[in-house]
Amino acid sequence: MESRMQLDDTHVRMLEVLREDGRTSVAALAEHLGISRSNAYTRYEALARAGVIQGVHAEIDPAAVGLGVAAMVFITLRQSQWADFRARLSSVPELEYFAVTTGEHDAMLLVRAPDVSAIHELVATRLAQWPSIKATTTVFLMDEERAQVSLRMTRSATSSVEDSGERFGMTRFVRTSDDRAQRVPDRRRR
Repeated sequence: MESRMQLDDTHVRMLEVLREDGRTSVAALAEHLGISRSNAYTRYEALARAGVIQGVHAEIDPAAVGLGVAAMVFITLRQSQWADFRARLSSVPELEYFAVTTGEHDAMLLVRAPDVSAIHELVATRLAQWPSIKATTTVFLMDEERAQVSLRMTRSATSSVEDSGERFGMTRFVRTSDDRAQRVPDRRRR
């Protein structure tokens, strides 16, 4: 098992700068972090070798390139056919992201297409032919906003929602008449 690289504050600050602009030069990194260029270069190379930095990519607005409709397709699989399912994923050009999930569904696909009919054709025609897929549920995204998780989070950080003492199960948020969200344990799946 591969061990994780120990990141100090300078590594974290370097990663924050690179997340904002992956094209930042080593000289600019060094200046921003207050370290030498050789130190910045050594740190950058160590992050890349350890797999912390996995590449530099352009962030593209999907709608600007004609992919204005997005959907999450939740998949329920025939459990004996995971290998078939995984092997077929590369044949889905609409696929942006894939995750194995827990709960009611086995997997989730984030797909993008020019219009609703293209997503319908993908799910109802193409995916429906896969012997590994037992059922699908499609949820269209009405609005999106991307955010980046803080690299400075610690295990001791607490949630902004008060802890009820329950550690397992699902939680749902219900709006009350005065429009305040309140945490309600979801006991439907127990």
